[in-house]
Amino acid sequence: MKAKWYGTATIAFSVKGKSILFDPYFPMNPDLPKPNLLELAAYVDIFITHGHFDHLIDVPKVVAAGGGPVFCSETAAETLLREGVKEKDIRVIKPGDEVERGPFKVTVFKGKHIRFDLKLILQTLFNRRVALYRHNLKSLLKASLRYPKGEVLVFLIEAEGKRVLQLGSLSLDEQERYPEKFDLLALPYQGRSDLLSYSPQYISRLRPKAIYLHHFDDSFPPVSSPVDVEPFISEMARDFPGTKVIHPEVFETVSF
Repeated sequence: MKAKWYGTATIAFSVKGKSILFDPYFPMNPDLPKPNLLELAAYVDIFITHGHFDHLIDVPKVVAAGGGPVFCSETAAETLLREGVKEKDIRVIKPGDEVERGPFKVTVFKGKHIRFDLKLILQTLFNRRVALYRHNLKSLLKASLRYPKGEVLVFLIEAEGKRVLQLGSLSLDEQERYPEKFDLLALPYQGRSDLLSYSPQYISRLRPKAIYLHHFDDSFPPVSSPVDVEPFISEMARDFPGTKVIHPEVFETVSF
């Protein structure tokens, strides 16, 4: 199986020329490379982890260019319908569902969104980047109101004997029973000031063979921020030496 990261939480998984896409988004930051719209629209199946704007706002343009159908929660589906996506292009899914698309079997689990800590909120609000990127603030506020989170979904992707657990936010539901012994954990590394001490609890719970980092880029400043993942990689090598960490470059394809 191969993974390709397009920035933010946008990842495609491919086997034997067939692919599925997760959370397509085009970054607001002009310093970051943007995915090619037609490349994203070429993906036949799109899965959405939750309804926040950085996971959903660009889905209508991808569908309009030929992508889809879109598999998402009821809340995300309602948002997409309001934003002009046709009902025929939407498939509502929920925890417990299994979706088979070509060589892929996708099982849906209940997820949870990371809770932003006070230190991160204060660091974001009282930062010179607010003035530097003030032109983004109005559109970010509008987007946050128009795109409610809704239910957060976690996906187990199975194909070619490989198993991948795809997260769109760095948290798990306390009551959900997640699969064991999977090959890759797609881990979004963003959302708290204490990520280094916060994330090991989930590594200990899931025990993946490898971790594929994403969502660590500065895609919608000043709300987002670039995250240095090197301390996490060093800590993983020390505390979880059997778990490989993949730190992809944007648009890089990785085989695993």
